[in-house]
Amino acid sequence: MTDEPNGNRPQRDILKMLQGVGADLFGGALAGNGVPGEEDSPEAPARRPEAVPAGQDQPKPDIRGLWKTADETIDWTDALAHGTPTDGLTGARLWAFYHKHAEKVLAGDLAVYTEVLQKANPLGELTPYAPNITMQACSPDRLQACFTCNPELLARDRKLYLSAMALRIARDLLACLPVEEVAVTAEDGGKKVFSVTYTRRHMLHRNFAFTDPVALAEECGAEFG
Repeated sequence: MTDEPNGNRPQRDILKMLQGVGADLFGGALAGNGVPGEEDSPEAPARRPEAVPAGQDQPKPDIRGLWKTADETIDWTDALAHGTPTDGLTGARLWAFYHKHAEKVLAGDLAVYTEVLQKANPLGELTPYAPNITMQACSPDRLQACFTCNPELLARDRKLYLSAMALRIARDLLACLPVEEVAVTAEDGGKKVFSVTYTRRHMLHRNFAFTDPVALAEECGAEFG
């Protein structure tokens, strides 16, 4: 066997030995062996995640952090002024819908509010957390939403679930239409178990990554049934 030039072979053996020690310490093989020319090469096959077995249950929805994200705010003044998207996020067809209806939205037309809610479907992502959610335009400045509780999530942490859902709903609806407040109620077994109203003023300049949704709900006068 021919020795490798420049003394690379001893170095290669040492690195492989250290890799073995690392695997013993951390309970498995390390990602890559630190030896140039082997798994680090561009030609090395990519590691693929293990396939999820067929029929395996999907992960259950987790309410922790649900309120920290929300839809991007629709700028209806911008939509009125421009016939093509300016935000880099909205598709051309949806923006054309916004542009067509922007004048009536800004005028507080409730029929158009309803049409926008149906088209934009701002609460569509929340269906794993509640079997039913309804939205209604009550006035040019007020929207109302009602959700049916997920029994398992309600039992897991009642106040957090109700508050997290309500806050996320309010944030998404305030982002969708230029109203000043959103009222949210929750029902369980046909009975109202929660109600709260969030105003746009309460939401301004608030860092939701560090917001306690239960404390905010109580600050806004929430009633827990």
